[in-house]
Amino acid sequence: MYLKGWRYRTSRFGLFYFEQGQPDDVIYRIYDSRFLKKYKHELQDFRDRGWELIGAGSCSILRKSSSDLLPEVQVYMSKGLKWEVMRSRLRSCTATFLGGLVVCTSLFREDLSMSFFLIFVLYAFLISYLIHGYFRLKRKYRVDE
Repeated sequence: MYLKGWRYRTSRFGLFYFEQGQPDDVIYRIYDSRFLKKYKHELQDFRDRGWELIGAGSCSILRKSSSDLLPEVQVYMSKGLKWEVMRSRLRSCTATFLGGLVVCTSLFREDLSMSFFLIFVLYAFLISYLIHGYFRLKRKYRVDE
């Protein structure tokens, strides 16, 4: 969009607003502000690498000229911050799946035992896949707690 002349203006209530202008060779990145507020040094690392913070709300919007972008280093984010983002997402997914499992068990009736069994197996599979993904990501980021 930025090559067609659309520039970021603001965001409100999860909607992003753009305005028409001259085409520009920039790249935008969006990050969860909770983590950049918690880890102030990460925001400074972004600034040191040439990223400009242009919007902050529920998510932080960073901009950088694509001519300054090296092919091997497109976006910088430390492994610790990546791990925190992944843990937060995994927690919310786990809570959602467990909430669904609680609803399934509360709706259990004898006449629906076969459908309950199928839903229970599906949830067990999803939760085990989520746990497997957690350990795979932990190994990828090599984070020891």
